[in-house]
Amino acid sequence: MKSHTYAVDGMHCRSCELTIERKLKKLPGVCAVDANSPKGEVCIDCEGDAPSLDVLNAALKGEEYVLRHCGAPSNAKKPEFGQVVGAFAAVFLFGWLAAKIGILNMDFAVDPSASLGAGGSGGFWPVFVIGLLAAASSCIAVSGGLLLSSAANYNRRYGSMDGVTRMTPVFMFVAGRVLSYAFFGGIIAALGKVLSPSPFFTGAIIVLAATYMLIMGLDMLKLAPSWLKAIQPRMPKWFARRVVDAEGREHPAMPFTLGALTFFIPCGFTQALQIYALTAGSFAQGGLILAAFALGTAPSLLALGWASTSLKGKAGEKFFRFAGAMVVVLGLWNLQNGLTSMGYPLRLPKFAPPPAAAQAAEDPNVRVVDGVQVIRMRLGVNPAYKPSDTYTVKAGMPVRMEIEGIGTGCRGVLTIPKARVSVPLNKSLNVLVFTPKKAGGYVFSCSMGMFPGLITAI
Repeated sequence: MKSHTYAVDGMHCRSCELTIERKLKKLPGVCAVDANSPKGEVCIDCEGDAPSLDVLNAALKGEEYVLRHCGAPSNAKKPEFGQVVGAFAAVFLFGWLAAKIGILNMDFAVDPSASLGAGGSGGFWPVFVIGLLAAASSCIAVSGGLLLSSAANYNRRYGSMDGVTRMTPVFMFVAGRVLSYAFFGGIIAALGKVLSPSPFFTGAIIVLAATYMLIMGLDMLKLAPSWLKAIQPRMPKWFARRVVDAEGREHPAMPFTLGALTFFIPCGFTQALQIYALTAGSFAQGGLILAAFALGTAPSLLALGWASTSLKGKAGEKFFRFAGAMVVVLGLWNLQNGLTSMGYPLRLPKFAPPPAAAQAAEDPNVRVVDGVQVIRMRLGVNPAYKPSDTYTVKAGMPVRMEIEGIGTGCRGVLTIPKARVSVPLNKSLNVLVFTPKKAGGYVFSCSMGMFPGLITAI
């Protein structure tokens, strides 16, 4: 038995590792394969000499992975500066056009009523779009491989060869995947609600999810160093392998079961959304977040079940740069949301001189009643709070916030992290009282930090 180690180009995540291992294990004489994406290496145990490099790469034909001898120069080229700038420009142009025509509401909050058409285009679609991006990348390679092999086993055993019934195992696989993501997403959200995390902890979770997305986006752009990818905690490989090894079993329900088990071999996208679901606040919210993602991956999986296709050449490179840039933008956006939820939003510097204290104190939207500063506002859409999202009050004097409107999704709660107070927005008139003991800014926002406002105490 001899061990041989090779460098691998194009390997990004746990799914990539499993794909490479499954392909190379089928070669004659290969006994074991262990791929490591952070190191960019794969170790192959063989009886005697290893297959040639050409044979190894031929086994990976159709994938985006290339093996080479350790120390040999890589043929993988990083994108040029202009290409990266162009990708981000395309993302911002896409976002601007989508916002103009109302296709993509960048409110990442998932509101069940909104997704059903009762409150606008809402938050279902951003998560669905992330699913589409994930399905177009290598991140569901394992799911696609499991789908194809389980469908082949099913049809070989049960003889479903006509055009319609041949798709039966494909539909079963996708249905199992969507239902599993919805159920376990709800479980994760319910667990987060039982734990009742503080706004600061909730914000920290969002920051962690955003960090995952940033690293993943940089990796898709081929800009992430190996040490950055190595810091991400990942599911134990032995568990993921057990899921993959189940593909050979030929029970009639195996396609459905395998589709359900893909929840436990997550790519970076899935991991970020699983963490995000912890903060959803309800079983329905968490289930909808993960179900939206699974539905986003469904079109590609259904197409793969009919005929295996993938982007190649220049068009593929351009798309993956665009996808990587979009993930980075979404990661930065959620990073800001998380920091806002913690009470420390990122702010651009203001170069205009601050107004005089006497002038600043004259806020027409703040009135004093019996020694209490009263702020009356209502929930809006754009802006999120009316008549304003900024108010000026005096430090040391009680503040009474009266919020009109019933919030949905993450806007079901209004919180002031610095004052450690919050109020559920579940009545026609909701009241929150606190006293800003010190001068400074008191950020208020929804529970996810996506709709911020500021109270300045002077």
